[in-house]
Amino acid sequence: MRIKKKLVRITTNNQVAIPAAIVRHLRLEKGTYLEVEEKNRKVIMTPKRLVDEDEFAMYEQYVRRGRRELERGEVVAWEDVKKKMSSKKK
Repeated sequence: MRIKKKLVRITTNNQVAIPAAIVRHLRLEKGTYLEVEEKNRKVIMTPKRLVDEDEFAMYEQYVRRGRRELERGEVVAWEDVKKKMSSKKK
């Protein structure tokens, strides 16, 4: 689904309001971080998630293990992987 173009204005504090239809379509929430960049004279905003170093290290460990398992031809169901990862977060 493509959202029609909307015209917005930059405020005196360099703020821009993202139209509600776009916020809903992208499922953005209050507090979401956006990476802002200029490319070919256009402003591009990309939603980003921040991850702390401890959490990153944990996921990196899972990725390494997964690659080794794939190299050995082992397969694990995605649902099992998600359950294991969510239990480690707690």
